Amino acid sequence: MVTAAKSTANKLGTLLIQDTSWDGYKEIPGWIVDGYTTMLAEIDDQIADDDTHQQATHTVVPVGVGSLAQAVLQHYRSASSAGPRVISVEPATASCVAKSLLAGRITSVKTSETIMTGLSCGTPSQLAWPYLSSGLDAATAVTDAEALAAVRDLHRAGVRSGPCAAAGLAAIRAITAANLGSQLGLGPESTVVLIGTEGFDANPVTL
Repeated sequence: MVTAAKSTANKLGTLLIQDTSWDGYKEIPGWIVDGYTTMLAEIDDQIADDDTHQQATHTVVPVGVGSLAQAVLQHYRSASSAGPRVISVEPATASCVAKSLLAGRITSVKTSETIMTGLSCGTPSQLAWPYLSSGLDAATAVTDAEALAAVRDLHRAGVRSGPCAAAGLAAIRAITAANLGSQLGLGPESTVVLIGTEGFDANPVTL
């Protein structure tokens, strides 16, 4: 879809506004990433205002091309302290970030259908890659079934989250089920921030 949008914009001579980047197209994605950091400042403020006065120990961020994760890493890794551990999550059918990390370079993958449509991306952003490759503490991939279960449980808890946003909860569950929590310092005292950018108006319990 990104390639199609790029081709159409070139044909029409119009401005393409997209958060993924490639050679010759990095300024606008950089501005969008800067805008994403507003959410991180708001999260910090909400945690600081919480009566428990706890600091976030882990942040789980959904990734497509990785631009939102880039903003998260720029925000936390630029601070004087190490900040929370950052975990990415993407669909198992479009795990371009995880595959790229394993390969040690940007690697494209062939995607297939997923209910996490906003995360169905086959190639990481060039602008985001240096941050992803050096800053992520873990990269996870979840199935549609895992994401849908998370959507339903969040809905029951009063959080109207779509599959892309619920992927963070699915990731934490997958890490725990695989007994990998200790490797990431996850425990009863952890404060985990799940970043979600997709609402959901339908009733997921009927899906």
